[in-house]
Amino acid sequence: MALHDYFEPVDFSKFTTQTNPLGKFALGIAMEKMNKKYAGENPAAPDVALVGVPVENGVPKKNSNPDAIRSALYRLAAFNKNLKIADLGNLKPATSFKGTLLALRDVVEYLREMNVVTVVIGGTQELTAGICEAWKNDRFFWLTTVDATLDIKKGTETFDSTNYLTRIFKRLPNLFHFNLIGYQTHLIGEKLIDRTSGIGEHLRLGQLRDDFTKAELLLRNTDVLSCDMSALKCADAPAALQKNPNGLRSDEACQLARYAGLSPDLSVFGLFNIIENKNSAKAITVHLAAEIIWYFIEGVSARRTPGERTVYKVEVDGLEHPVVFRHEKETDRWWFEVQSVSGESLEVACTAYDYRKAAANEIPGRWLTFIQKMDGLSK
Repeated sequence: MALHDYFEPVDFSKFTTQTNPLGKFALGIAMEKMNKKYAGENPAAPDVALVGVPVENGVPKKNSNPDAIRSALYRLAAFNKNLKIADLGNLKPATSFKGTLLALRDVVEYLREMNVVTVVIGGTQELTAGICEAWKNDRFFWLTTVDATLDIKKGTETFDSTNYLTRIFKRLPNLFHFNLIGYQTHLIGEKLIDRTSGIGEHLRLGQLRDDFTKAELLLRNTDVLSCDMSALKCADAPAALQKNPNGLRSDEACQLARYAGLSPDLSVFGLFNIIENKNSAKAITVHLAAEIIWYFIEGVSARRTPGERTVYKVEVDGLEHPVVFRHEKETDRWWFEVQSVSGESLEVACTAYDYRKAAANEIPGRWLTFIQKMDGLSK
């Protein structure tokens, strides 16, 4: 695949000639040097690739949000670690929105095969559907969204950022797991949430604030994370597509992004839904988007190879086989193993509480949920 044929290359002179107090220690300066090696006609495989998609509700935009976010991102500090980053540029306009989604699928699929972590800078959030197409044949695909609402609707409405999940659920009927983080009950209602409770786990904004580590648990197995800037409170992201008086704070969004970057399974991070305007609200929102992306990449730079794990096999009354747990002492992280009746196995992030419950001769509820999911695959 000639990856560079899909993109309009980045003109670094637009972003790196501005006065910057960081000077040669700015990210843009470092990336301009790296781009010659990692984003040319015969690129080496970088660790992280930036992909701009200046398309809003199916329509290409010339004065694009990706370029505005680049301008802010490149002014932030370069990373101390030997992280190889390429900015592939903006995806070239296709003749149709379907063509844009297919091109995005092709790019993500190729980069995934190369073990490159992709950052998609939108654009509006229905672009997530194109990203997810790269996992259409994957039996264990995990999708997580950070959003104030649940973007599904009935009927034959125009496909856009308010109902893109409806398309994903239809085109990927075997989606293994879906998580919604930061939603607000008064914007959704429990009945709508209940419609997706069988395929995933959802973390309300209040629950997230009560224990932020719950988000890390959901993100650890995630393949794709799609973030709507409207999940942030309007005071922190005034140019987000939907303006909500309540929502994530800016520091909380950066913390979530870093958790996502640390996740060894996460392949694609997408940031979407900043509206087009040229006022101060746009400027502060763009700068925050750049910081969120920076913290995601910083998390990727801190990824580590798995440490030594202790295996615990716990016998529980009523179960034919023991429940297998793994504990990584260095990070104090836990996983349990689930197997389908056909022999497929999967390692799922869990907590010490799940282990203690099994040790007390009780079946952990989360373990049981995933066993039922695995058995469903065998039918």
